[in-house]
Amino acid sequence: MFVTMLGVGNGFSDGVYNNNALLECDGQRTLIDCGVTAWESLSQLGLRMESIERIFITHLHFDHAGGLEAAALYSKYFSHKKLQLIVPAPLRKAVWENLLKGGLWNPEGGCTALEDYFDVAAPAEGERFALCGGAQAVWFPTRHIPGKFSCGLLAEGQFAYTSDMQCDLPLAERLLDAGVKVLFHDCQIGPASVHASYDTLLTYPQAVREKLLLMHHGLLVPPSSGPLRFACQHERMDLDAPADEYDDIEENDLIRRTIAYMKKRQKEEPTGHDWLHTERVYRMAMRLARESSRQPDLVTVALGALLHDIDDWKFNDGNEAAGPQAAASWLRSCGAPEALIQQIQAIIRDLSFKGMGEIKKMQTAEGEIVQDADRLDAIGAIGIARAFATGAAFGNGLLDPDLPPRDALRREGYANRKVPSTTVNHFYEKLLHLEALMNTPEAKAEAAARHRFMLAYLQRLYQECGMTEGVHQRLLEEYCRS
Repeated sequence: MFVTMLGVGNGFSDGVYNNNALLECDGQRTLIDCGVTAWESLSQLGLRMESIERIFITHLHFDHAGGLEAAALYSKYFSHKKLQLIVPAPLRKAVWENLLKGGLWNPEGGCTALEDYFDVAAPAEGERFALCGGAQAVWFPTRHIPGKFSCGLLAEGQFAYTSDMQCDLPLAERLLDAGVKVLFHDCQIGPASVHASYDTLLTYPQAVREKLLLMHHGLLVPPSSGPLRFACQHERMDLDAPADEYDDIEENDLIRRTIAYMKKRQKEEPTGHDWLHTERVYRMAMRLARESSRQPDLVTVALGALLHDIDDWKFNDGNEAAGPQAAASWLRSCGAPEALIQQIQAIIRDLSFKGMGEIKKMQTAEGEIVQDADRLDAIGAIGIARAFATGAAFGNGLLDPDLPPRDALRREGYANRKVPSTTVNHFYEKLLHLEALMNTPEAKAEAAARHRFMLAYLQRLYQECGMTEGVHQRLLEEYCRS
Protein backbone atom coordinates (compact mmCIF):
# COMPACT_ATOMS: atom_id res chain seq x y z
CA MET A 1 0.00 0.00 0.00
CA PHE A 2 1.24 3.46 -0.94
CA VAL A 3 0.14 6.77 0.61
CA THR A 4 0.71 10.17 -1.00
CA MET A 5 -0.28 13.31 0.84
CA LEU A 6 -2.04 15.48 -1.74
CA GLY A 7 -1.53 18.34 0.68
CA VAL A 8 -0.39 18.94 4.22
CA GLY A 9 -2.02 22.28 4.96
CA ASN A 10 -5.26 23.71 6.26
CA GLY A 11 -7.67 25.64 4.09
CA PHE A 12 -5.57 28.80 4.29
CA SER A 13 -1.97 27.56 4.08
CA ASP A 14 -0.09 29.56 1.44
CA GLY A 15 1.38 27.42 -1.31
CA VAL A 16 0.26 24.15 0.30
CA TYR A 17 -2.75 22.07 -0.74
CA ASN A 18 -5.52 20.87 1.60
CA ASN A 19 -4.72 18.01 3.96
CA ASN A 20 -6.03 15.15 1.80
CA ALA A 21 -4.39 11.81 0.97
CA LEU A 22 -4.21 9.39 -1.96
CA LEU A 23 -4.10 5.64 -1.26
CA GLU A 24 -2.92 3.09 -3.85
CA CYS A 25 -3.34 -0.64 -3.35
CA ASP A 26 -3.67 -3.53 -5.80
CA GLY A 27 -4.04 -1.19 -8.75
CA GLN A 28 -6.84 0.91 -7.20
CA ARG A 29 -6.82 4.49 -5.92
CA THR A 30 -8.85 6.00 -3.07
CA LEU A 31 -8.94 9.53 -1.70
CA ILE A 32 -9.08 10.18 2.02
CA ASP A 33 -11.01 13.45 1.97
CA CYS A 34 -11.62 15.61 -1.06
CA GLY A 35 -11.02 19.28 -0.29
CA VAL A 36 -11.26 22.17 -2.70
CA THR A 37 -7.66 21.67 -3.88
CA ALA A 38 -7.74 17.87 -4.21
CA TRP A 39 -8.27 17.72 -7.97
CA GLU A 40 -5.66 20.37 -8.73
CA SER A 41 -3.19 18.48 -6.56
CA LEU A 42 -3.95 15.22 -8.36
CA SER A 43 -3.43 16.97 -11.69
CA GLN A 44 0.00 18.07 -10.50
CA LEU A 45 0.78 14.39 -10.04
CA GLY A 46 -0.37 13.61 -13.56
CA LEU A 47 -3.59 11.88 -12.43
CA ARG A 48 -7.11 12.52 -13.70
CA MET A 49 -10.40 12.19 -11.84
CA GLU A 50 -11.10 8.96 -13.73
CA SER A 51 -8.17 7.29 -11.99
CA ILE A 52 -9.95 7.47 -8.60
CA GLU A 53 -12.28 4.60 -7.60
CA ARG A 54 -13.61 5.87 -4.27
CA ILE A 55 -13.55 8.72 -1.77
CA PHE A 56 -13.77 8.53 2.01
CA ILE A 57 -14.85 11.67 3.87
CA THR A 58 -13.84 12.28 7.49
CA HIS A 59 -15.86 15.48 8.08
CA LEU A 60 -17.54 18.29 6.18
CA HIS A 61 -15.16 21.26 6.37
CA PHE A 62 -14.40 22.71 2.92
CA ASP A 63 -10.74 21.66 2.96
CA HIS A 64 -11.87 18.04 3.43
CA ALA A 65 -15.11 17.83 1.46
CA GLY A 66 -15.24 20.96 -0.73
CA GLY A 67 -14.17 19.04 -3.84
CA LEU A 68 -17.11 16.61 -3.76
CA GLU A 69 -19.38 18.74 -5.92
CA ALA A 70 -16.76 18.82 -8.68
CA ALA A 71 -16.37 15.04 -8.37
CA ALA A 72 -20.13 14.54 -8.67
CA LEU A 73 -20.58 16.76 -11.71
CA TYR A 74 -17.52 15.43 -13.52
CA SER A 75 -18.52 11.82 -12.90
CA LYS A 76 -22.11 12.43 -13.98
CA TYR A 77 -21.57 14.49 -17.11
CA PHE A 78 -17.99 13.88 -18.31
CA SER A 79 -16.54 10.53 -17.28
CA HIS A 80 -19.94 8.78 -16.86
CA LYS A 81 -18.31 6.65 -14.19
CA LYS A 82 -19.82 6.68 -10.71
CA LEU A 83 -17.33 7.07 -7.90
CA GLN A 84 -17.96 5.21 -4.69
CA LEU A 85 -18.46 7.68 -1.87
CA ILE A 86 -17.87 6.28 1.62
CA VAL A 87 -19.32 8.44 4.37
CA PRO A 88 -19.64 7.39 8.02
CA ALA A 89 -23.28 6.69 8.85
CA PRO A 90 -23.63 9.79 11.09
CA LEU A 91 -22.62 11.98 8.11
CA ARG A 92 -24.81 10.33 5.49
CA LYS A 93 -27.72 12.78 5.62
CA ALA A 94 -25.61 15.90 6.19
CA VAL A 95 -23.41 15.31 3.12
CA TRP A 96 -26.43 15.78 0.88
CA GLU A 97 -28.67 18.13 2.86
CA ASN A 98 -25.98 20.47 4.25
CA LEU A 99 -23.18 20.27 1.70
CA LEU A 100 -24.17 19.17 -1.81
CA LYS A 101 -27.91 19.58 -2.36
CA GLY A 102 -27.75 23.30 -3.13
CA GLY A 103 -25.46 22.79 -6.11
CA LEU A 104 -26.52 19.35 -7.30
CA TRP A 105 -30.33 19.43 -6.94
CA ASN A 106 -31.66 18.98 -10.49
CA PRO A 107 -35.18 17.45 -10.66
CA GLU A 108 -35.47 17.96 -14.42
CA GLY A 109 -32.29 15.96 -14.89
CA GLY A 110 -33.44 13.25 -12.51
CA CYS A 111 -30.86 14.14 -9.86
CA THR A 112 -32.48 14.62 -6.46
CA ALA A 113 -30.35 12.45 -4.17
CA LEU A 114 -26.75 11.63 -3.37
CA GLU A 115 -27.13 8.21 -5.01
CA ASP A 116 -27.85 9.88 -8.35
CA TYR A 117 -24.22 10.99 -8.42
CA PHE A 118 -22.31 8.46 -6.29
CA ASP A 119 -22.31 4.81 -5.35
CA VAL A 120 -22.84 5.48 -1.64
CA ALA A 121 -21.66 3.37 1.29
CA ALA A 122 -22.40 4.51 4.87
CA PRO A 123 -20.67 2.15 7.34
CA ALA A 124 -21.46 2.34 11.04
CA GLU A 125 -18.77 2.72 13.68
CA GLY A 126 -16.73 -0.48 13.86
CA GLU A 127 -18.20 -1.85 10.60
CA ARG A 128 -15.50 -2.98 8.15
CA PHE A 129 -15.59 -1.63 4.61
CA ALA A 130 -13.44 -1.87 1.46
CA LEU A 131 -11.06 1.09 1.50
CA CYS A 132 -8.69 0.50 -1.39
CA GLY A 133 -7.92 -2.60 -3.42
CA GLY A 134 -8.08 -5.51 -1.01
CA ALA A 135 -7.52 -3.34 2.05
CA GLN A 136 -10.30 -3.14 4.65
CA ALA A 137 -10.83 -0.36 7.18
CA VAL A 138 -12.99 0.92 10.00
CA TRP A 139 -13.60 4.48 11.09
CA PHE A 140 -13.32 5.84 14.62
CA PRO A 141 -14.68 9.12 16.06
CA THR A 142 -12.28 11.95 16.86
CA ARG A 143 -12.57 15.19 18.84
CA HIS A 144 -12.33 18.21 16.55
CA ILE A 145 -15.07 20.89 16.62
CA PRO A 146 -17.37 20.46 19.64
CA GLY A 147 -20.77 19.22 18.51
CA LYS A 148 -19.65 18.40 14.94
CA PHE A 149 -18.89 14.92 13.64
CA SER A 150 -15.30 14.08 12.73
CA CYS A 151 -13.53 10.76 12.36
CA GLY A 152 -10.32 8.98 11.45
CA LEU A 153 -9.44 5.69 9.75
CA LEU A 154 -7.81 2.47 10.86
CA ALA A 155 -6.71 0.59 7.73
CA GLU A 156 -5.91 -3.12 8.00
CA GLY A 157 -3.81 -2.45 11.06
CA GLN A 158 -1.22 -0.96 8.67
CA PHE A 159 -1.82 2.68 9.37
CA ALA A 160 -4.18 5.02 11.15
CA TYR A 161 -5.24 8.42 9.84
CA THR A 162 -6.69 10.98 12.23
CA SER A 163 -7.70 13.76 9.84
CA ASP A 164 -8.39 16.92 11.92
CA MET A 165 -8.42 16.36 15.68
CA GLN A 166 -7.40 17.67 19.04
CA CYS A 167 -4.67 15.96 21.04
CA ASP A 168 -5.94 12.64 22.38
CA LEU A 169 -3.18 10.48 23.84
CA PRO A 170 -5.50 7.62 24.94
CA LEU A 171 -6.79 7.32 21.37
CA ALA A 172 -3.25 7.32 19.97
CA GLU A 173 -2.23 4.59 22.39
CA ARG A 174 -5.26 2.48 21.45
CA LEU A 175 -4.37 2.79 17.77
CA LEU A 176 -0.82 1.70 18.46
CA ASP A 177 -2.14 -1.25 20.45
CA ALA A 178 -4.03 -2.23 17.27
CA GLY A 179 -0.62 -2.70 15.63
CA VAL A 180 -0.44 0.25 13.25
CA LYS A 181 2.92 0.86 11.61
CA VAL A 182 2.39 4.59 11.23
CA LEU A 183 -0.09 7.09 12.63
CA PHE A 184 -0.82 10.01 10.27
CA HIS A 185 -1.57 12.67 12.87
CA ASP A 186 -3.01 16.17 12.80
CA CYS A 187 -0.54 18.85 13.82
CA GLN A 188 -0.75 22.60 14.11
CA ILE A 189 2.40 24.63 14.62
CA GLY A 190 1.80 27.17 17.36
CA PRO A 191 -1.21 27.54 19.66
CA ALA A 192 -4.08 25.17 18.86
CA SER A 193 -7.60 24.68 20.21
CA VAL A 194 -9.39 22.39 17.75
CA HIS A 195 -6.23 20.85 16.30
CA ALA A 196 -3.36 18.90 17.83
CA SER A 197 -0.59 21.20 19.00
CA TYR A 198 2.98 20.33 18.00
CA ASP A 199 4.20 21.30 21.46
CA THR A 200 1.73 18.91 23.09
CA LEU A 201 2.68 16.09 20.73
CA LEU A 202 6.28 16.52 21.87
CA THR A 203 5.17 15.47 25.37
CA TYR A 204 3.76 12.12 24.18
CA PRO A 205 5.65 8.97 25.23
CA GLN A 206 8.56 7.98 23.02
CA ALA A 207 6.78 4.82 21.84
CA VAL A 208 3.94 6.97 20.48
CA ARG A 209 6.16 9.69 19.00
CA GLU A 210 8.08 7.12 16.98
CA LYS A 211 4.91 6.12 15.12
CA LEU A 212 3.65 9.64 14.37
CA LEU A 213 3.80 11.18 10.91
CA LEU A 214 2.58 14.75 11.16
CA MET A 215 0.24 16.35 8.61
CA HIS A 216 -1.88 19.53 8.45
CA HIS A 217 1.24 21.43 9.56
CA GLY A 218 1.14 23.74 6.51
CA LEU A 219 4.87 23.47 5.76
CA LEU A 220 5.82 22.98 2.13
CA VAL A 221 9.36 22.12 3.24
CA PRO A 222 9.07 20.58 6.72
CA PRO A 223 12.16 19.87 8.83
CA SER A 224 13.94 16.65 7.83
CA SER A 225 15.34 16.03 11.30
CA GLY A 226 14.04 16.46 14.82
CA PRO A 227 12.06 14.59 17.44
CA LEU A 228 8.96 14.13 15.22
CA ARG A 229 8.53 13.17 11.56
CA PHE A 230 6.61 15.37 9.12
CA ALA A 231 4.73 14.18 6.05
CA CYS A 232 5.67 15.99 2.84
CA GLN A 233 3.26 17.09 0.16
CA HIS A 234 3.35 14.78 -2.90
CA GLU A 235 5.83 12.32 -1.35
CA ARG A 236 4.74 8.77 -2.25
CA MET A 237 5.31 6.52 0.76
CA ASP A 238 5.52 2.74 0.68
CA LEU A 239 4.02 1.57 3.96
CA ASP A 240 5.62 -1.85 3.52
CA ALA A 241 9.17 -0.48 3.17
CA PRO A 242 11.61 -0.77 6.08
CA ALA A 243 12.20 2.31 8.22
CA ASP A 244 15.40 3.07 6.28
CA GLU A 245 14.86 1.45 2.93
CA TYR A 246 18.50 1.82 1.89
CA ASP A 247 20.31 0.35 4.88
CA ASP A 248 20.05 -3.24 3.70
CA ILE A 249 21.44 -2.59 0.22
CA GLU A 250 24.23 -0.31 1.48
CA GLU A 251 25.45 -3.08 3.76
CA ASN A 252 26.66 -4.78 0.57
CA ASP A 253 30.44 -4.24 0.52
CA LEU A 254 30.56 -3.59 -3.23
CA ILE A 255 27.81 -0.96 -2.99
CA ARG A 256 29.50 0.71 -0.05
CA ARG A 257 32.87 0.85 -1.82
CA THR A 258 31.29 2.16 -5.02
CA ILE A 259 29.54 4.96 -3.15
CA ALA A 260 32.86 6.06 -1.62
CA TYR A 261 34.63 5.77 -4.99
CA MET A 262 32.10 7.85 -6.93
CA LYS A 263 31.77 10.41 -4.17
CA LYS A 264 35.50 11.08 -4.40
CA ARG A 265 35.64 10.90 -8.20
CA GLN A 266 32.77 13.37 -8.76
CA LYS A 267 33.59 15.70 -5.88
CA GLU A 268 34.09 18.99 -7.77
CA GLU A 269 32.33 18.29 -11.07
CA PRO A 270 30.84 21.65 -12.21
CA THR A 271 28.23 20.74 -14.83
CA GLY A 272 25.45 19.23 -12.70
CA HIS A 273 26.81 15.70 -13.24
CA ASP A 274 28.39 15.70 -9.79
CA TRP A 275 28.13 13.30 -6.84
CA LEU A 276 24.92 14.93 -5.60
CA HIS A 277 23.33 14.15 -8.97
CA THR A 278 24.53 10.55 -8.76
CA GLU A 279 23.24 10.25 -5.20
CA ARG A 280 19.81 11.55 -6.22
CA VAL A 281 19.68 9.11 -9.13
CA TYR A 282 20.72 6.26 -6.81
CA ARG A 283 18.05 7.09 -4.24
CA MET A 284 15.35 7.52 -6.87
CA ALA A 285 16.35 4.30 -8.63
CA MET A 286 16.14 2.34 -5.39
CA ARG A 287 12.72 3.83 -4.69
CA LEU A 288 11.47 2.93 -8.17
CA ALA A 289 12.93 -0.57 -7.83
CA ARG A 290 11.16 -1.19 -4.54
CA GLU A 291 7.86 0.05 -5.94
CA SER A 292 8.16 -2.04 -9.10
CA SER A 293 6.05 -5.16 -9.57
CA ARG A 294 8.79 -6.67 -11.75
CA GLN A 295 11.07 -7.49 -8.79
CA PRO A 296 14.33 -6.14 -10.28
CA ASP A 297 17.69 -7.09 -8.82
CA LEU A 298 18.48 -4.33 -6.31
CA VAL A 299 22.27 -4.74 -6.49
CA THR A 300 22.21 -4.31 -10.27
CA VAL A 301 19.98 -1.24 -9.96
CA ALA A 302 22.20 0.26 -7.26
CA LEU A 303 25.46 -0.22 -9.18
CA GLY A 304 23.93 0.91 -12.47
CA ALA A 305 22.73 4.13 -10.82
CA LEU A 306 25.98 4.78 -8.98
CA LEU A 307 28.15 4.24 -12.07
CA HIS A 308 25.82 5.61 -14.75
CA ASP A 309 27.82 8.83 -15.27
CA ILE A 310 31.34 7.41 -14.94
CA ASP A 311 33.35 8.79 -17.89
CA ASP A 312 30.18 10.03 -19.60
CA TRP A 313 30.50 10.19 -23.39
CA LYS A 314 29.50 13.88 -23.39
CA PHE A 315 32.72 14.72 -21.55
CA ASN A 316 34.97 12.25 -23.38
CA ASP A 317 34.86 13.56 -26.96
CA GLY A 318 31.81 11.43 -27.72
CA ASN A 319 33.54 8.15 -26.83
CA GLU A 320 30.60 5.91 -25.89
CA ALA A 321 32.90 3.08 -24.79
CA ALA A 322 34.65 5.14 -22.11
CA GLY A 323 31.93 4.78 -19.48
CA PRO A 324 31.33 1.04 -19.79
CA GLN A 325 35.09 0.43 -19.81
CA ALA A 326 35.67 2.56 -16.70
CA ALA A 327 32.81 0.83 -14.86
CA ALA A 328 34.15 -2.61 -15.79
CA SER A 329 37.63 -1.66 -14.64
CA TRP A 330 36.32 -0.52 -11.26
CA LEU A 331 34.07 -3.52 -10.72
CA ARG A 332 36.79 -6.00 -11.70
CA SER A 333 39.16 -4.36 -9.23
CA CYS A 334 36.51 -5.09 -6.57
CA GLY A 335 36.17 -8.74 -7.62
CA ALA A 336 32.64 -8.40 -9.04
CA PRO A 337 31.37 -11.36 -11.09
CA GLU A 338 31.65 -10.99 -14.86
CA ALA A 339 27.92 -11.47 -15.45
CA LEU A 340 27.15 -8.51 -13.18
CA ILE A 341 29.81 -6.40 -14.88
CA GLN A 342 28.25 -7.04 -18.27
CA GLN A 343 24.81 -6.02 -16.99
CA ILE A 344 26.18 -2.73 -15.62
CA GLN A 345 28.05 -2.05 -18.88
CA ALA A 346 24.84 -2.57 -20.86
CA ILE A 347 22.94 -0.13 -18.64
CA ILE A 348 25.62 2.56 -18.98
CA ARG A 349 25.98 2.04 -22.74
CA ASP A 350 22.26 2.37 -23.52
CA LEU A 351 21.21 4.82 -20.79
CA SER A 352 22.03 8.23 -22.15
CA PHE A 353 19.76 10.47 -24.22
CA LYS A 354 21.46 11.12 -27.57
CA GLY A 355 18.72 12.99 -29.39
CA MET A 356 15.11 12.22 -30.32
CA GLY A 357 16.35 10.57 -33.50
CA GLU A 358 18.37 8.03 -31.48
CA ILE A 359 15.85 6.59 -29.01
CA LYS A 360 16.91 3.12 -27.88
CA LYS A 361 14.93 0.94 -25.50
CA MET A 362 16.63 -0.48 -22.44
CA GLN A 363 16.80 -4.28 -22.46
CA THR A 364 16.18 -5.04 -18.78
CA ALA A 365 13.90 -3.91 -15.95
CA GLU A 366 16.99 -2.76 -14.04
CA GLY A 367 18.10 -0.63 -16.99
CA GLU A 368 14.66 0.93 -17.38
CA ILE A 369 14.62 1.90 -13.70
CA VAL A 370 18.08 3.48 -13.75
CA GLN A 371 17.25 5.32 -16.96
CA ASP A 372 14.02 6.66 -15.44
CA ALA A 373 15.83 7.83 -12.31
CA ASP A 374 18.47 9.62 -14.37
CA ARG A 375 15.86 11.26 -16.59
CA LEU A 376 13.79 12.39 -13.61
CA ASP A 377 16.84 14.28 -12.35
CA ALA A 378 17.01 16.04 -15.72
CA ILE A 379 13.54 17.60 -15.40
CA GLY A 380 11.61 19.65 -12.87
CA ALA A 381 13.28 22.22 -10.64
CA ILE A 382 16.55 20.32 -10.31
CA GLY A 383 16.55 19.65 -14.04
CA ILE A 384 16.28 23.36 -14.78
CA ALA A 385 19.19 24.11 -12.44
CA ARG A 386 21.33 21.37 -13.97
CA ALA A 387 20.50 22.46 -17.52
CA PHE A 388 21.78 25.97 -16.94
CA ALA A 389 24.91 24.65 -15.18
CA THR A 390 25.67 22.33 -18.08
CA GLY A 391 24.86 24.97 -20.66
CA ALA A 392 27.27 27.43 -19.05
CA ALA A 393 30.00 24.78 -18.95
CA PHE A 394 29.48 24.14 -22.67
CA GLY A 395 29.58 27.86 -23.45
CA ASN A 396 25.93 28.15 -24.43
CA GLY A 397 23.94 31.35 -23.92
CA LEU A 398 20.85 31.45 -21.74
CA LEU A 399 18.31 32.22 -24.45
CA ASP A 400 18.02 33.87 -27.86
CA PRO A 401 14.58 34.64 -29.34
CA ASP A 402 16.10 34.65 -32.84
CA LEU A 403 17.71 31.20 -32.51
CA PRO A 404 15.03 28.49 -32.80
CA PRO A 405 15.53 25.02 -31.28
CA ARG A 406 16.44 22.12 -33.54
CA ASP A 407 14.02 19.25 -34.08
CA ALA A 408 14.44 15.44 -33.97
CA LEU A 409 18.21 15.60 -33.60
CA ARG A 410 20.34 12.55 -34.21
CA ARG A 411 23.46 11.82 -32.21
CA GLU A 412 25.85 13.88 -34.35
CA GLY A 413 23.72 16.99 -34.22
CA TYR A 414 22.81 16.60 -30.55
CA ALA A 415 26.48 16.29 -29.51
CA ASN A 416 27.85 18.97 -31.87
CA ARG A 417 28.95 21.83 -29.66
CA LYS A 418 30.17 23.89 -32.58
CA VAL A 419 26.57 24.69 -33.52
CA PRO A 420 25.37 27.84 -31.69
CA SER A 421 22.72 26.98 -29.11
CA THR A 422 21.13 28.10 -25.86
CA THR A 423 20.02 26.40 -22.68
CA VAL A 424 16.40 27.33 -23.36
CA ASN A 425 16.64 25.53 -26.69
CA HIS A 426 17.85 22.47 -24.79
CA PHE A 427 14.40 22.30 -23.17
CA TYR A 428 12.89 21.66 -26.61
CA GLU A 429 15.73 19.45 -27.82
CA LYS A 430 15.65 17.17 -24.76
CA LEU A 431 13.98 18.08 -21.47
CA LEU A 432 10.39 18.48 -22.67
CA HIS A 433 10.57 15.08 -24.41
CA LEU A 434 11.57 13.11 -21.31
CA GLU A 435 8.13 12.76 -19.72
CA ALA A 436 6.93 10.71 -22.70
CA LEU A 437 10.06 8.54 -22.60
CA MET A 438 9.66 7.24 -19.05
CA ASN A 439 9.54 3.44 -18.78
CA THR A 440 7.87 2.68 -15.44
CA PRO A 441 4.43 3.75 -14.15
CA GLU A 442 5.97 5.13 -10.97
CA ALA A 443 8.39 7.35 -12.91
CA LYS A 444 5.65 8.51 -15.28
CA ALA A 445 3.60 9.87 -12.37
CA GLU A 446 6.59 11.79 -10.98
CA ALA A 447 7.62 13.01 -14.43
CA ALA A 448 4.17 14.50 -15.10
CA ALA A 449 4.46 16.85 -12.15
CA ARG A 450 8.02 17.87 -13.03
CA HIS A 451 7.06 18.41 -16.67
CA ARG A 452 4.26 20.79 -15.70
CA PHE A 453 6.69 22.74 -13.53
CA MET A 454 9.02 23.24 -16.50
CA LEU A 455 6.17 24.45 -18.71
CA ALA A 456 5.14 26.97 -16.05
CA TYR A 457 8.75 28.09 -15.65
CA LEU A 458 9.21 28.68 -19.38
CA GLN A 459 5.95 30.62 -19.62
CA ARG A 460 7.06 32.93 -16.79
CA LEU A 461 10.53 33.24 -18.32
CA TYR A 462 9.09 34.34 -21.67
CA GLN A 463 6.84 36.87 -19.96
CA GLU A 464 9.80 38.40 -18.13
CA CYS A 465 12.01 38.39 -21.24
CA GLY A 466 9.46 39.69 -23.75
CA MET A 467 9.34 36.38 -25.65
CA THR A 468 5.57 35.82 -25.66
CA GLU A 469 5.61 36.11 -29.44
CA GLY A 470 7.73 33.93 -31.67
CA VAL A 471 8.75 30.34 -32.18
CA HIS A 472 9.61 29.51 -28.56
CA GLN A 473 6.19 30.59 -27.32
CA ARG A 474 4.39 28.77 -30.13
CA LEU A 475 6.26 25.55 -29.37
CA LEU A 476 5.52 25.94 -25.68
CA GLU A 477 1.81 26.30 -26.38
CA GLU A 478 1.93 23.05 -28.38
CA TYR A 479 3.48 21.26 -25.39
CA CYS A 480 0.83 22.72 -23.08
CA ARG A 481 -1.95 21.40 -25.32
CA SER A 482 -0.46 17.91 -25.63
